[in-house]
Amino acid sequence: MIEKQPERVGERREVGSRVEQGGPENASNGGYLRSRVLKRSIVVGRHKTSVSLEDVFWHELRAIAQDLGVHLSQLVARIDAERQHGNLSSAIRLFVFEQSRKRSEAKALASTRAT
Repeated sequence: MIEKQPERVGERREVGSRVEQGGPENASNGGYLRSRVLKRSIVVGRHKTSVSLEDVFWHELRAIAQDLGVHLSQLVARIDAERQHGNLSSAIRLFVFEQSRKRSEAKALASTRAT
């Protein structure tokens, strides 16, 4: 299904069960330059909460959870329990960034050893 991009910066629209936010500058050729914010409900511990993240962070978070063999809600609960300050969305972004950085360093180290 092709979805129309929002007309104005910061415009919100509902798509299915999620809310997207963005503007024309976010509709570039996709990939990591796209900054569509998706708000999703997730159960953390025993309570339901809403988390707003760019779709690239949702994608990477799911991949990390799959690699670790845990459910997404379990991973988010772990991130929530270990965060020192800030909101949950920020803590998730930092976690995903740190995991990506570690993965890149491990690949670089492996390629260095292979040569």
